[in-house]
Order: sequence, then structure tokens, then C-alpha cells
Amino acid sequence: MLLKKLTRPSSSRRTPWIKQPPLLWWLEIKTAKPYCIYWFGPFASPQEARLYQAGYVEDLVEEQNEGITIKLQQCQPKQLTICSDSELDSQ
Repeated sequence: MLLKKLTRPSSSRRTPWIKQPPLLWWLEIKTAKPYCIYWFGPFASPQEARLYQAGYVEDLVEEQNEGITIKLQQCQPKQLTICSDSELDSQ
């Protein structure tokens, strides 16, 4: 009896995935006046980020920033502070 060699279709041949470390957590805090985006982090968990969030917002309020919004994200920001002299319509 002849045994057939089993072959996989070429679509199933894949390059092994390189395991990359997980992205850490960052707080993206935007202000409307002046228009700025601040990145605070990195944090190991969302819970850790939330522990520090109030302090960052408090500092921005004391500096009389207006229209503060906060977003928690898993990412790696390229720039930690971005400010513009004028408000941007696309936020």
C-alpha cells in the first residue's frame, strides 16, 4: 500500500507570528481652549490610568483650560503634547 504525503495548500503556509509585547495604556486628554492633546502614561492597566486621571485633569483646570475630554487607549503615541494656536474643527 502506498501512503500519500499530505500537503497543505499554499494559503495555509504562514510566516510564524512574531510575538510583540502588548501595547500599554495611555490617557489622551484634549482641551478645547487652548486646543491641545496631551498623552499621559504609559500605564500597565486601565485601572492604573484611572487612578492618575483626576490629578492630570485638576492640573489642566487650574491652568484654566476649557473643554476637557478624556479617552483611554491602548497605543503608543508618537508625540506626547500637541498644541495649536487655533481650535480645529475635526476633533
